[in-house]
Amino acid sequence: MIYIVIIGIFLAAVTPWIYKLVPKYIGFWLSIFPLGVFVWATLYFDAVLTGIPIIETYSWVNVLAFNLQFRLDGLSLFFIMLISGFGTFIFMYANSYLAGDENKGKFFVYLILFTTAMLGLVLSGNLLMLFVFWELTSLTSYLLIGYYHNDEGSRKSALMAMLVTVSGGLFMLAGIVLIGIEAGTLDIGTLLSNPKLITESTRINVIVVLLIVGAITKSAQFPFHFWLPNAMAAPAPVSAFLHSTTMVKAGIFLLARMSSIFSETEIWSLLLIHIGGFTMVYGGLMAVMNTDMKKVLAYTTISALGIMVLLLGIGTTVSVQAAMVFLLAHALYKGTLFMVTGNVDHETGTRDLDSLSGLGKKMPFTFYSAALASLSMAGVIPFFGFIAKEILYGAAFDSTAASVVVGIATFFTGVLFTSIAIEFGYKIFMGNPSVTPKPAHEVPVGMKIGPVVFASLGLVGGVFSEQLAQPLLHHTSNVVLNVDKVLELSLWHGFTLVFGLSLLTLLFGTIVYRNRTRIRIFTKYFSLSEIPGPEKLYKQSIPGLLSFAKMQTKFFQSGKLRNYLVVIVSAFVSLIIIVIWKFDWKIAIPFVSRVGFKWYEMVFIVLMLVAMVKTLITSSRLVAIISLGVIGYGVAIVFLFYGGPDVAMTQFLIETLTVVIFVLILNRLPKFTPISKNLQLRLVIPSILFGVVMTVILLMVISNPLNSPLKEFFGANSYILAKGRNVVNVILVDFRGVDTLGEIVVLAIGALGIYSLLKIKPKSVKKP
Repeated sequence: MIYIVIIGIFLAAVTPWIYKLVPKYIGFWLSIFPLGVFVWATLYFDAVLTGIPIIETYSWVNVLAFNLQFRLDGLSLFFIMLISGFGTFIFMYANSYLAGDENKGKFFVYLILFTTAMLGLVLSGNLLMLFVFWELTSLTSYLLIGYYHNDEGSRKSALMAMLVTVSGGLFMLAGIVLIGIEAGTLDIGTLLSNPKLITESTRINVIVVLLIVGAITKSAQFPFHFWLPNAMAAPAPVSAFLHSTTMVKAGIFLLARMSSIFSETEIWSLLLIHIGGFTMVYGGLMAVMNTDMKKVLAYTTISALGIMVLLLGIGTTVSVQAAMVFLLAHALYKGTLFMVTGNVDHETGTRDLDSLSGLGKKMPFTFYSAALASLSMAGVIPFFGFIAKEILYGAAFDSTAASVVVGIATFFTGVLFTSIAIEFGYKIFMGNPSVTPKPAHEVPVGMKIGPVVFASLGLVGGVFSEQLAQPLLHHTSNVVLNVDKVLELSLWHGFTLVFGLSLLTLLFGTIVYRNRTRIRIFTKYFSLSEIPGPEKLYKQSIPGLLSFAKMQTKFFQSGKLRNYLVVIVSAFVSLIIIVIWKFDWKIAIPFVSRVGFKWYEMVFIVLMLVAMVKTLITSSRLVAIISLGVIGYGVAIVFLFYGGPDVAMTQFLIETLTVVIFVLILNRLPKFTPISKNLQLRLVIPSILFGVVMTVILLMVISNPLNSPLKEFFGANSYILAKGRNVVNVILVDFRGVDTLGEIVVLAIGALGIYSLLKIKPKSVKKP
């Protein structure tokens, strides 16, 4: 499994060269990658259905006990087949959609990286590894959504999507860290086999909330839904892939993966039912109010994701099975309709539903795809969408969690979906041909294949659901929740209540469709689609965030060295005071009473104090430099008195070089700037605090006996292991060689920076 990720990354790296060789057919050649993954997945189909997951572990960071672990079971296999199956046709579709685009090669680099990140996410057998791929999907989706980077709207939409999803990812990371602390492991298999490692924790509610926030931001649930409609600024292939079958389903995957652990937790069910239920209805209403084809599909996607969250929150056998069936049905018809929208927009120059009609004769293949996908979306027999709707209604009305309310809300959403399906499958293709900005005609072959295949699968999957979909979907449901009932996918269960609701859905959906103009006029008159919400809060918060960033940057990055020192020293002192206050710092007091100084030691102490005062009050830079040198030499002599001749020699050399360098550049330095008394006071306070804190720390260290075994270890092994008699040098060069190397690198970088600044010369300004 690791080779899937390696091949994906390698392929992304060489795509620019492949593009130079075959620029016209780059998408068709690259589609071999997702196609190969799909074929690979089918080879493991029978093995996975046995119920025993396939685990691959690769040693990585042994010190942290963190390994690369991949897990292939029914759930991950289902998502792999979705990602790779749709990805194969999306690559072909994008090849034709972006024909003639000069950045086409760059687009496919982003697309391959995103596909690889999604595959790595669903194959992850470790929560930390899952998080890494989770964030990679956010990063790569940012590049794809902002593909039209010259457009300000695209850039803002991409930034919005990344900020929202990455912020949610940080919450999820906090939840993962807590799981690691409480359970002692991040291995998904261990957690699934022993849920009590987490569920018996006192932090279980916090963990659940953090994970759910991460999931619902990714899956565009209220109140984090607003990024998805704005992400429609991306090219149609991106919308079809990311926002119907992959990225937005990542949150659903996470919830499904963790359901068997948290399904018995009350807060898990409570949050998912309320968030999913509200989002389901809200998304459907917003879809009916809009006329932009992409935005309508975006809001129906939000609503559909809400349905899946709701079903996982209900947490019964039927609801989990319904979630998996609906996930597949939604992917088939929504991926098709996104590509249909791309076809219509690409060939007519508009996506406005009110401006489109009669395109069927000019775009027959697109019409065929739209018609079949819309029939499946509306839940018409014998399409797979009908099966999904039947099992969905059954799960909603059978739920113990306010079944009547949930059932009515689900039925209402189904009615809205039906009205929208009629618009996409009938209205824009039948009737009198409309006048469009571009003369309508059929799309190239690459843009036909995907919609036709997916739309046809919605029909074939309905007729042969037991043979094609039942085995995998049943096992997937079993992985999610250990279901106790065999999944039955059938087109006919008799004249039941659910079947009656299906018929009523079509009837009321048709009524809503016929009154769509009145509904939109009503909503537009009262500005219902523009009600302030989370999106407005986001847009208002960004300028505030930028203002705060400018303010704190102005404060911390003032360009004055003394300000930097004050900030650093104040922060350091504050943290140290918090730490030492927890310890018995009073043990240092008796030691102070025992401290005694010899007369020659007092001489140097007095000299250092006089030099320090002279440094602070002098107005001569030369006197200040000499005074600092006296302080430095005094410190070196103290080291000499207390048995540190090597450190004393180093200090002598440093102080001598410092004084010499300062004297050499003395004439080039600016004059002293007078400092007000208030500023002097502000500088004195942190200086005194720093001195007091460091004194207390040193006294505490001296007052405690040093029983570290490192002394004996270094003394016994310096010559034996490192062949050196000078223990200090051996420690620096051998035992702590990496630290020393880091210090050398820092000094080298500092030297290069200083040299660069000295070489910079201001350009001469020509006088007019």
